[in-house]
Amino acid sequence: METNTTFPASRVLRVVIDARLMYYRRAGISQYTRHLTRALAQTHTTFGMGQLSVLLDRRDRDTAWVPPGVNVLRTITPAHHRYEHLFLPLELTRYLSRFDVLHSPDFIAPRGRFKKIITIHDLYFLEHPEVMEPVGKRYYGRMSGSAHMADHIIAVSDFTRREINRLLPQVPAEKVSVIHEAGANQLPVSALDAPIESLKYALFVGTFEPRKNLVTLLRALKELPEDIKVMIIGERGWGATTPARVAQELGVVDRVTFAGRVSDAELDRHYRGARMLVIPSLSEGFGLPVLEAMARGVPVVSSNAGALPEIAGDAALMHDPLDVAALARLMRVVWSSDVVRGDYGRRGLQRARNFSWDGTAQATWRVYQTAHKS
Repeated sequence: METNTTFPASRVLRVVIDARLMYYRRAGISQYTRHLTRALAQTHTTFGMGQLSVLLDRRDRDTAWVPPGVNVLRTITPAHHRYEHLFLPLELTRYLSRFDVLHSPDFIAPRGRFKKIITIHDLYFLEHPEVMEPVGKRYYGRMSGSAHMADHIIAVSDFTRREINRLLPQVPAEKVSVIHEAGANQLPVSALDAPIESLKYALFVGTFEPRKNLVTLLRALKELPEDIKVMIIGERGWGATTPARVAQELGVVDRVTFAGRVSDAELDRHYRGARMLVIPSLSEGFGLPVLEAMARGVPVVSSNAGALPEIAGDAALMHDPLDVAALARLMRVVWSSDVVRGDYGRRGLQRARNFSWDGTAQATWRVYQTAHKS
């Protein structure tokens, strides 16, 4: 066990957050895990609420993000491994004396003699298994059993809670708590403060997978003037059709920059330099990039699918996810109008203030306490 501090000997609530997925991916669920861990560390340090640890893949040497005072526990079993359901519970037995509650942010809880909290981000894959690769289908195919086994479930939006009620009717409603994610606790200097001419691209942030609907964004780009560029930040998720190949086929590849996976500092810089964020998803259980952009004063063009209207409110320009012409029209307006850009930048800044990782952490810790006492 790695640690940066020594905890008091008195009995406190001890929580482990499963962060093994971060060895493979840094977007989406991993971002949620990292933000939540940092905020929880601050919360339990400030209020003396308990002891916090993270579970990491033994090969993951990147621990710079782990806050001081947070223990690091290592496992051999990788995230999403074919035999994870067999091996991970066995590995966890050696840590049983060190934690009371295990939080699994990636949907699926392992078996074991401890309290289990899972976070469900969305359930789109239950009705659309075609958007998943075989490994994902095998892993998330355990969703129903995990929801039944969990002592409590965190839904990241009201939309996701309704989907749980609809698609997993065996889960008692009182077992689910809605706890929103957030954008940035400290709002950076608005990108609107930069000279307009420096904002040279529309930005997309997310994993390359069918649900993110990048094809619609690239088709919309083809209908727009050639001075409009797009930067795509993210890494390959699943799906046979790659965005680069689609861009090549549409003849817009010279207008698209594929930045891949970037550091936090690079991501912040790319947000600040963007003329707008574009999120055309077919569904989202939350939509973290929306708040990340809004917290920086970056206007958002988003589909009206899933939880996106709930999170964005009236602070984003919205379109049907399959309406290429509507997306192109909104992008053209934001690109060309200083007035529209300024208006939606200010709306976004105000909207982002309604979401706080500190608040998320405190509500999450209350869930841990309730589960521990049950």
